[in-house]
Amino acid sequence: MILMAGLVLTGCASGRGAAPKYRAYPMTPEAQVNYDYLVYLDRLQQIQRELSRGDRSTMKLKEARQLQDATVEALDKVIAVAPSPQLYVEKAGLFWNHSEGTARSRAILKEGLAKFPGDRLLTVYLANSYVADDRVDDAIAIMDEFLKDNPDDIQSREKLGQMFMDAGRDAEALDVLKGIPEAERGPDALYSMGRVQGNLGMRKAAIANLKKAVKMDPEFTEAQVELAYQYELAKDYASAEAIYTAILEQNESFPEARLRLINLDLKLNNPDKALKLALDGPPTKDFVLDAVLTFINDGFYAQGSTVLDMLTSDGSVPAEYYFYKAVIANEGENDMEKALGFLGMVDKTDRLYPHALRFRAQILSAQGKAEEALNIAVDGKKLYPNAPIFYILEASLLKQEEDFRGAERTLKEGLKRLPNNPELTYELALVYEVLDRRDEGLALMESVIRAHPDHANALNYVGYTLAEEGRELERALVLVTKASSLEPESGYILDSVAWVHFKMQDLNKAWEYIRHAIDLVDTDPTIWEHYGDIAAALGKKAEARRGYNLSLKFHAADPEAVRSKLGNL
Repeated sequence: MILMAGLVLTGCASGRGAAPKYRAYPMTPEAQVNYDYLVYLDRLQQIQRELSRGDRSTMKLKEARQLQDATVEALDKVIAVAPSPQLYVEKAGLFWNHSEGTARSRAILKEGLAKFPGDRLLTVYLANSYVADDRVDDAIAIMDEFLKDNPDDIQSREKLGQMFMDAGRDAEALDVLKGIPEAERGPDALYSMGRVQGNLGMRKAAIANLKKAVKMDPEFTEAQVELAYQYELAKDYASAEAIYTAILEQNESFPEARLRLINLDLKLNNPDKALKLALDGPPTKDFVLDAVLTFINDGFYAQGSTVLDMLTSDGSVPAEYYFYKAVIANEGENDMEKALGFLGMVDKTDRLYPHALRFRAQILSAQGKAEEALNIAVDGKKLYPNAPIFYILEASLLKQEEDFRGAERTLKEGLKRLPNNPELTYELALVYEVLDRRDEGLALMESVIRAHPDHANALNYVGYTLAEEGRELERALVLVTKASSLEPESGYILDSVAWVHFKMQDLNKAWEYIRHAIDLVDTDPTIWEHYGDIAAALGKKAEARRGYNLSLKFHAADPEAVRSKLGNL
């Protein structure tokens, strides 16, 4: 072996010491594209590794850009030789979180569709790019056009239905989903149909479809939760409780099911059972605070205080502890001084400090110390000049003193600092309503909707105002229905939905929604007056009397008008 090695070395040294020349053979086209694809995958994995490191990544911005460019370059070589819809989707994905927004991704997807017209994968991703930019109507138009050419594409029909649902256009969503043949409706389609029907108040149909979805896929947790929620709304608490319990048995740490069970037990006046569920839950701050709020909202303050003590189990006391102890002292024990004491323990450096300041001002105002409360609002504006809450607080305190002009000045001051802020604009519109400047208020609310199409309160305001004025009722219905989909448990918004239906002479729908509204808000005189009006129009005289009498009991704004309606029954 040593001799052979010597011979080889001698041979290699011949030719005046020149190194041997090896001929490089070019790769076949197939080998080249495979190589380029492997290079792309390798660089893509580098990107994914850096992303997974998050803040721990040491890669500089310039290096990241170079890696991105190299990854795209490798993928472009593959696409040039062997294009496919999937590769265009992957390339678009490389720009999804780009600083320029989804425009780059969208251009790539359109390029792919030019090469592969009518491809479902590219179409769906293109629609998603518009959804990401909050251009839902554009996304819907793309999917709608695709379905005209592909009416039997079940997955795309499901996707379009979900888009309509997410846009708050439940009636259109249901029409699209009903286009799926009954025999071909899978768990996802049935779940979407159930959610939409629930939003539309079609409780029985919603429950039926959700039950089918769960039967097809017993581990479909989202469908189980929605089914239980629909049972709650139907006041079938036993069925709801059984489902939440089953979910919890499958996954003990599932916080949503535990919180819903706690809420149910409180509705059934089982606070001890609810407390045990809370104390046995995950000791995370998020869960504890959600549970505390559930107890507080249902008026079980002592149990809420016990759960709140879980936050101090490790020896530290977070600001949330003092804040919610103040809420319990104020609302549950009617001890304002005790509440002020807790609020004084929130440190100035804590993120909750501005909220503690606002709460202090509200308590001082309730104690009749208007000047002290206003001083806190003024100090808050100085400390947090870019926080809208202190402009809103000051305006609210001025409104309590019936200084509506002062409230207007304060809100305009805030808008000068924070132009087009939706909350400040909304509050100013409410001031204009009181000052009998409804047209100005309505114009402001319209501006809020244009800039913030998911602002539920502004949508509700405009829709209800249009109904009150008896105009643009179709648009009013779209607005209040969207507001209700954004805030499904708001009795005030459900009242607006009922009132628009009433104005449109759709009395059965109006009756359905007004009954849901009083389930959620049973002490509002206007809602009870609406209840009476709708019942009277349906010839339900006993229910109409009930509505008018309760409106008077809760101090109707115009008691003489309500008494007149009673007399006309």
